[in-house]
Amino acid sequence: MPRRIKSKHQHVASLEAELLRRVRAHGGLSRVQLARDLKLAPSTAGIYVDRLVRAGFLIETENTGRETAGRPPTSLVPNPDGGRFIGVDFEARNLMATVVDFSQKPLRQVHKTLRPTDSAAQILAKIEEAIDEMTARDSRPVLGIGVGVPGAIDPVTNVAVHYDFIKGWSDVPLGARLGARFGVPVFLENNIRSMALAELWFGAGRGLRNFVCIGIRSGIAAGVVVNGHLLHGAQHRAGEIGHWVCPVPPELADGTPPRRNSEWRWQAGARLEQVASLSAIEAAAQRGLERKQETALADVKGEPTIDDVLAAAHNGDSFALSLVRAVGRVHGWVAHQVNELFNPEKIIFAGPLADLGDLFLAPVRETARELGDAGRDLAIVNSKLGQYNGAVGAAALALHQWKPKR
Repeated sequence: MPRRIKSKHQHVASLEAELLRRVRAHGGLSRVQLARDLKLAPSTAGIYVDRLVRAGFLIETENTGRETAGRPPTSLVPNPDGGRFIGVDFEARNLMATVVDFSQKPLRQVHKTLRPTDSAAQILAKIEEAIDEMTARDSRPVLGIGVGVPGAIDPVTNVAVHYDFIKGWSDVPLGARLGARFGVPVFLENNIRSMALAELWFGAGRGLRNFVCIGIRSGIAAGVVVNGHLLHGAQHRAGEIGHWVCPVPPELADGTPPRRNSEWRWQAGARLEQVASLSAIEAAAQRGLERKQETALADVKGEPTIDDVLAAAHNGDSFALSLVRAVGRVHGWVAHQVNELFNPEKIIFAGPLADLGDLFLAPVRETARELGDAGRDLAIVNSKLGQYNGAVGAAALALHQWKPKR
């Protein structure tokens, strides 16, 4: 195809993709509104709209309830059956996948447990297996796949660069492999930034221009939204806060109760992920059991998991609650640092700790406010989107980046 014709086709595809994004964002628009929003002549906008309606991506419906002379007003809405988009989100412990329809409504979800011994090849196989399960019972075409990848990525080459917690996870050509396997465009994003996208489009960040989503799982990272856009950084590593050296509450250092809420200990090389991630909480719980700490966790067979600790905290176990409060204080310190760096409208915590509500959030807020006046006016909240928020964000990323073929 000659270069000029190819360039024109790409321009048309980009314009139609933007048209679809506008319709989806507003939940429906008229032809006149679309032409005005896109700064196109109504006749030109009509050509693109007609093509998308014929292709099955848009539905034109009559607006009822308004008495008008002449032709009834119509509204354009996404056709849910226009296609499917898959979203995958994973880290060292869990893999979550979801499929959404063309209107962005989640249809099905799959969860797979990952083992500490799983290699990069085994993780790849489980990703493909999850996608197969998502598409097995659906005749609608899959148009794109989004993957929330832990650690560093290169979205230009679609390569997963590195992740500390999966054996052999280095320079994995994830996009190329999934693209070849499923024959559709594949879009990679850091998994915590995928969570931030979910919050931006569907959650606590909706309508905001500046916020930070902090994901606490096997590792810890932040998805930073500035002026309505994700911050990626020069090497796409913005938000990797898990390597910050942080203060350590006594409960997490050696199990002793603090003399006062503001007591901290600084330990050489104490990184945030080693102090206040889910893995760190499990390690602190195990150390408590080795000290013969009185706790319901003593009845657990084997070493306590994060689910055991959170369940014990929910049930009022004093030791489990002390760990949650201590980790909350660390993340209050994190919120203070993030606020000083980015001055966001809101900080959103995502991950299993968010399910604890105020048991986790109260010490976060209290500590952030103790550490500086700026924290007094800062909105700090838990995510309400649940464990599939990263997968939903990844699917939505694929949907937003996708362009009709021309």
